[in-house]
Amino acid sequence: MNRSYYGWLAGSTLSVLGDTVLFFALGWAATGIGPQVAALVLTGFTLPRAVLLLLGGVLGDRVGPRRLLLGCSAVVGGCCFLLAAVVGVRGVSTGVLLAAAIVVGTVDAFALPAAGVLPRLFVSDDQLPRAMALRTSATQLVTLAGGPLSGVLVATVGLVGALMVDGATFAVQFVVLLLLRPPYDVPPPAERPSMVRSALDGLRVAAAEPVLRRILLVVALVAAFVLPVTSLCVPLLARSQGWSAGQAGFVVAGNVCGGLLVTVLVARFGTFDRAGTAGGLGCLVAALGIAALTFAPSVPVAVAATVVQGVGIGLFTAHLAPAFVRSTPKSHLTRLQSLLSFAQTVPLIASTNLLATLDLHHALPLAATATALAGLILLRT
Repeated sequence: MNRSYYGWLAGSTLSVLGDTVLFFALGWAATGIGPQVAALVLTGFTLPRAVLLLLGGVLGDRVGPRRLLLGCSAVVGGCCFLLAAVVGVRGVSTGVLLAAAIVVGTVDAFALPAAGVLPRLFVSDDQLPRAMALRTSATQLVTLAGGPLSGVLVATVGLVGALMVDGATFAVQFVVLLLLRPPYDVPPPAERPSMVRSALDGLRVAAAEPVLRRILLVVALVAAFVLPVTSLCVPLLARSQGWSAGQAGFVVAGNVCGGLLVTVLVARFGTFDRAGTAGGLGCLVAALGIAALTFAPSVPVAVAATVVQGVGIGLFTAHLAPAFVRSTPKSHLTRLQSLLSFAQTVPLIASTNLLATLDLHHALPLAATATALAGLILLRT
């Protein structure tokens, strides 16, 4: 991999760390006002991102992923500094928190598809799996370290400091992107149909290409029933077993550690030749981990179960994500990436509410069964 990719990866990872600190600070400040405010701030972040994802994909293909990410970095960095000044003068309020959440959620809708395809602009197709695994590993390390670091920063510098940190990280990312020229950059298209036609064309390409269609289907199924395991089922399991919040955190961290182990190995040695088979086996491994979590009698057993789950999902993601990007025409890179993000976001809303209505000993087996089904779909095709 060329040096320019490592430069972009450093800037991108730094911005992820800034976002982690900001999200923690926003949540901490919102819960200090009241639970309704916390829910409102969370909605202010997720709703714009879900609504505008497809538009972000269309715009990325029109102006180019790198150019769009440059604009997003400038906007969110400038807004963070502006909001820090407002909080410093007027203090924390519901309006300021909601404005910050809406800005970040809106910019994310445009930045996520562009950032997802940028590795393809820096490395050749044969290096893409290792490059994407390296990025995932860096993000997972930030996730592990970001929680404790966020708590320390918020305790010492407060929301103003968190906003300043996030603004500074995006300023660094902007400078890095401005200085680096991806060797495989895609020029903007000469013809620019309407936004609606462009979005529909992206849907047409995804439906017509068997690999893309199959990956979108399986990703939607896996996201719907795997993501709620750590965000919903593990906290419920911890409460039912009388475990502390810290012990529940260790159980969640097991999932991250399992995935990190796989992505580090993939970044070093590469992927298996048959991406579909490896991804399918990964789903079956994850299903075993989720099923074992149902009957975990203690924290160590639960941690072991989530590590197995993380290993399986790591195998799935490390093989399917590069296959999706490689199979995408260069003219539709961010549009298809926005569809991939959309496939992970929308089903999750329905499945989380479904699993929340079930008894834990029914919810976890259902999640394990759906994950195993996704694996069988991959293995049979």
